[in-house]
Amino acid sequence: MSVTKRGKVYHLRIRPFGSELITVATPAQTKSHAVSIERAVLTACRAQDFRALDPESRAVCMSMYRNRGLELPPDLGGADPVREELTLWRAIEIFVNYPSVKESRTRQRYVYCLAHVVRKLGKDRPLKTVWVPDLRLYQSERTAEGASAGTINWELASLSRLFGVMIELQFLDTNPVRLIKRLSCKEAERQVYLSFQTVQEIAQRCPLWCRSVIWAAYYSGMRRGELLGLTWKDLDFSRRMITLSPEDTKEARWKRVPVHMDLLPILEDCMTVRCLASNKVFLLNGRPPNFESIKNPWRKAVKTLALDPRPHFHDLRATFKTNCRRSGMHPEIEMAIMGHSERGRTVHERYGRIGDRELIEAIDRVTFDHGPTEVLVARR
Repeated sequence: MSVTKRGKVYHLRIRPFGSELITVATPAQTKSHAVSIERAVLTACRAQDFRALDPESRAVCMSMYRNRGLELPPDLGGADPVREELTLWRAIEIFVNYPSVKESRTRQRYVYCLAHVVRKLGKDRPLKTVWVPDLRLYQSERTAEGASAGTINWELASLSRLFGVMIELQFLDTNPVRLIKRLSCKEAERQVYLSFQTVQEIAQRCPLWCRSVIWAAYYSGMRRGELLGLTWKDLDFSRRMITLSPEDTKEARWKRVPVHMDLLPILEDCMTVRCLASNKVFLLNGRPPNFESIKNPWRKAVKTLALDPRPHFHDLRATFKTNCRRSGMHPEIEMAIMGHSERGRTVHERYGRIGDRELIEAIDRVTFDHGPTEVLVARR
């Protein structure tokens, strides 16, 4: 029995059926994960009971049987008619509990996006019957409802991820979403700057817990997902530094965000409402808020102010970038603080190290009132 690594893939060399040595690939990202899959597979094969297997161990077992030309046991789906009638709803249940999805910081967003897909396609729709015309009709109907191109693209991307997991688990063979062209987002391109007064007026019309998130985004330039996932271990008050791991950022790289002096008391206030059941910085009734929890009060506040075009929560990130530039921050430091997922690392970033002191000194020179609010949308 052993776990070996070939390239980036971990393989098991096991004898689940007696003396014959079998080699099978796993989806594990670490050796410890591969070892846990090995134990689960051996236990299930020896007991011939596969019901308790997690999705990844189940996929390894299925590969093992099929590679040897054996008929799948019923517990693995060999004679299970449900496989032929996998519904959209059942696929979503499997998807959101799949290890790589369950641990993803975007899991909640997948849930909200797929809720629209279910509403349009139906809970009991057999997944294998969803094809290209259905998806094009979905794009058309969601556009007619007023959803933005970016939102629709996100919903179909979530569905595409779901199909990918179903293919990994060998429920399906094809992903029809890949045959659909993404909608153009050019009409929704925005150039936005929010004045301090505008942000203050919006925050005053939001609940207290939401105000903390708004000001944290305004003073740090962090993404909404990064803020909602922020834990106390990520925050060092003595160094005035937030440290995010690659798993916590969209660009999948380590990132340090210096804490501005005006943000420090806001984070300290959050400590007064800490909950033993959660290590998250921002809480709503003792629980971590989700995307909709932030979006709804923001929309209501903006609507009350009658702002047109309406600013988005993400515009706080654009405003931070503008404030940094207008305060004379060095571009490399600004990019290091914000992070940009679409851009690769430059030679200067790869070989130049920006120290904590540089980050703190740079953020302390930033001021946050550089003109009136401007919201420019391409379609206007």
